[in-house]
Amino acid sequence: MKKTLKDYPKFQKRLYCRGFLITNEKQNVNLEYPFYANWKEETIGHSFYMYTHKETYAYTFEKNQVIHFIIGHAYDPYNMLVNENEILKKLASAREKSEADYWDAESNLTGVFCVGYVTENQIVYTTDCAGMQLVYHGIIGDKLYITSHAKLVADLKGLKQPEYIERLTTNKYWHYWGTWLPGDLSPFDELKRMVPNHFGSYEKKQNSIEVVRFYPTEKIVETNTQEEYENIIHELGRIMSNTMECIAKKWPEKKASISVTGGRDSMTALSCANKVYDKLHYFSYISNVDESVDAYAAKEILAHLGLEHELYEIPEEWDGYKDLPVFKKVMECNNGCIGANNTNDLKKRLYFTENPPCDMEIKSWVNEMGRGWYYNKYNKKKFPQYPYASYWRAMHKVYVGKYLIKETDNVFAEYLRKYYDKKTFDNLSWLELYFWEFAWSGGEGIFLTTEHRVSYDITIPFNNRKYVELMLTVPLEKRKVDDIPIDLITYMEPRIAETGITVHDISHTNFRAFVVRNYLEIFSKIRFGRKREKF
Repeated sequence: MKKTLKDYPKFQKRLYCRGFLITNEKQNVNLEYPFYANWKEETIGHSFYMYTHKETYAYTFEKNQVIHFIIGHAYDPYNMLVNENEILKKLASAREKSEADYWDAESNLTGVFCVGYVTENQIVYTTDCAGMQLVYHGIIGDKLYITSHAKLVADLKGLKQPEYIERLTTNKYWHYWGTWLPGDLSPFDELKRMVPNHFGSYEKKQNSIEVVRFYPTEKIVETNTQEEYENIIHELGRIMSNTMECIAKKWPEKKASISVTGGRDSMTALSCANKVYDKLHYFSYISNVDESVDAYAAKEILAHLGLEHELYEIPEEWDGYKDLPVFKKVMECNNGCIGANNTNDLKKRLYFTENPPCDMEIKSWVNEMGRGWYYNKYNKKKFPQYPYASYWRAMHKVYVGKYLIKETDNVFAEYLRKYYDKKTFDNLSWLELYFWEFAWSGGEGIFLTTEHRVSYDITIPFNNRKYVELMLTVPLEKRKVDDIPIDLITYMEPRIAETGITVHDISHTNFRAFVVRNYLEIFSKIRFGRKREKF
């Protein structure tokens, strides 16, 4: 990589783009690999250094000798705060009351960020609601490393991938269902992925990291009546309307654009932007034939609303594609060298790096958490009451061969032991926590942090813990049939519902559900010398 970037210096700023590193070991951010003078240094407290890529936002606020920080961007739709300094002041005041108040205030936040605080002897940190800001952490030697890109630390400390990761990411089934690692693994043993709804606490004296769950602490109870359900729809609409106002207010001088597909998630975001339609922009793109259905559906809906829609077609041929092999290497390095990226996605990212459609994409991810996702994926009505390692392994990926199955079961068994107990699963179904804390953070978090945000920055209006919790109070049967987005769109912007346009996921068929369900049922029962874990 070092030699490649010397020959192609224009890609140096794409390496670990929008990344960060917090450590108590001073670095040299000069012209050499991997920083290339594209990073800046800030001291936080007496012991820690914060390094951020030049396209990374970073904010600090000190009160009573405690330094609070946000890396990335955040806004608070409950208090209509859009300035990170004001948000940090509110977090600082909340922490002075109690730790519980601090995490409650943190749960008000939407955005893509790492947040925390530094005292004389401690640093506390976490990722956003769904882990869309990827965070890895670990102690190497006697030094702490918290980072967005595991390979960055590997470059600095000479880390090597373990044999298990190499075997896993080079087997022929690896690319099925996305390239994301099991449990809380990073590509290197010395670092682990920060799991959402937990915080890391590093104590200087002990030189150790403790990972603590702060959510959920109470059982999430489903509503019982239609009136309660309608009140939830109205409250979701209010919060999301505030969120879209915050976005418009936060970036008034930038081109903040909702990426619209005609699907229910982007239409929900669009419907809740009805107070600020004139302050936002709207776009779709076509990079393959399948995306044209989504794009033209979106165009028709926006025309019905009287809104301008920009349609970008990623060209089959473009002069910039001559550098695609180099860009591919950079992207693989960004994601920790855990597999090749999809060529169509790479072409899209490279083209948009040179021809960005916006300054800030308003992306409608995380809203999927308001659905009974796995009930629909597997077309299955009932799952085990509590999970076990081989079941999570079979839900994760296609694993064939005794070695990979046995080792991966060990990874998931340790993951379950480390992060979960019976009370947690009684508070919130393990299926929801699998999707929330593992699939989204471990899968989409990697994609967003290491690849997607290389072209332009992205915000996610649904990435809010209190908003997600509110969706999860809706009865499962309503969530499985998409009642939340359907009713929210109708409530917030009836004109969208009037069009009758709905884009369905053509990849989700009864036959596909039959295949993956049978794989799950068969391979979850395969265990090599391991007893089933019990909660």
